[in-house]
Amino acid sequence: MHPQPAPASSSQRAYTELRERLLRATFLPGEKLNEVALAAELALSRTPLREALNRLTAEGLLLHLDRGFAAPPLDPERVFDLFEARLEIECATIRLACARADDAGFDELAAFLDESGAESPDASVDRLIELDIGFHDRIATLSGNAVLRQMLANLNDRLHLIRWIAMEGRRDQTQAQHRDMLAHLRDRDAEAAMAAMRVHILHRKEDILAAVKAAYGHVYTSARS
Repeated sequence: MHPQPAPASSSQRAYTELRERLLRATFLPGEKLNEVALAAELALSRTPLREALNRLTAEGLLLHLDRGFAAPPLDPERVFDLFEARLEIECATIRLACARADDAGFDELAAFLDESGAESPDASVDRLIELDIGFHDRIATLSGNAVLRQMLANLNDRLHLIRWIAMEGRRDQTQAQHRDMLAHLRDRDAEAAMAAMRVHILHRKEDILAAVKAAYGHVYTSARS
């Protein structure tokens, strides 16, 4: 018999549940969390819940206030900073991948693009974001820098709602841009690859502001429904 995996700790269970809620904007921007209600809802004591909340705060998914925790506000300047950080990290990973990855790595990336391109036209936005993150994560893996890859994963979590809003209606454009980046990777042309990455990632302030406004509309419309 194979040993059964150990059950997740109470703290890990709370972390997983709350992280999913934060990614899906279940809490309103700036909303203070009611720890007593959450502990009762999740059938937890306050100690494992507080451990989960502190972990989410360390990852930037929550804010620690003088008395308690709150969901981060949809502050445009904060979102600009997050996108700027993502852009710089993504340019670094694709530059390093040009120099370090082997052709087999590029072949695997091409196979992934073929698989994602074959996804149903009716695929959900969540699925499209999953595929987009998968592509960028594979480039980060090819860069050979585990720290940059981890930083990128954290930024993706913190930008999840804005990316969800910005992804709608961009499937064909996203696929074409991914193919363009792959071509530059195969050519080992770091400058062209970074330029393609800059075109791909939301970075113009007016576009980010529009996405933030759309995110506000999505969150508050969902809250009223």
